Amino acid sequence: MKKFTILFLILLCLSFNIMTISPLAQTSGIKEGLYTVSDLKLAPNSTYVIQNQSSADSVFVLVFNENNVVQQSLRLETKSPKFNLFPLKSEYKILIIGNGDISISET
Repeated sequence: MKKFTILFLILLCLSFNIMTISPLAQTSGIKEGLYTVSDLKLAPNSTYVIQNQSSADSVFVLVFNENNVVQQSLRLETKSPKFNLFPLKSEYKILIIGNGDISISET
C-alpha cells in the first residue's frame, strides 16, 4: 500500500507540472506562401514578433484583414532584427513573398 501511495503522489505531481507548462507560441521555418492566423496556430489578439532567419534571401510580408485590406507590410532583410506585428485576428491572412525563412514568436 505504501508503494502505491508514493507512486500515486509522484504521478500526481508530474501531471500538475505537465499541465502548468505552456510554452510560448513560436512558429519557425515558414516559407513563401499565403497563410491564415489559424493555419499558423497563432492566438488571436496576441502580440507577436516576426524575423527573417535566412542568411541569403530577403522576404516581403503583407498582413491582410478579413476584407483583404493591407494592415501591415514589412520587408525583412537577411538575418533581420525582430519586428512587432499588429495584433492579429483569426480571419487575418499573412502573405510571404521571397525565399527566406520566417520565424514568428510571441512577445
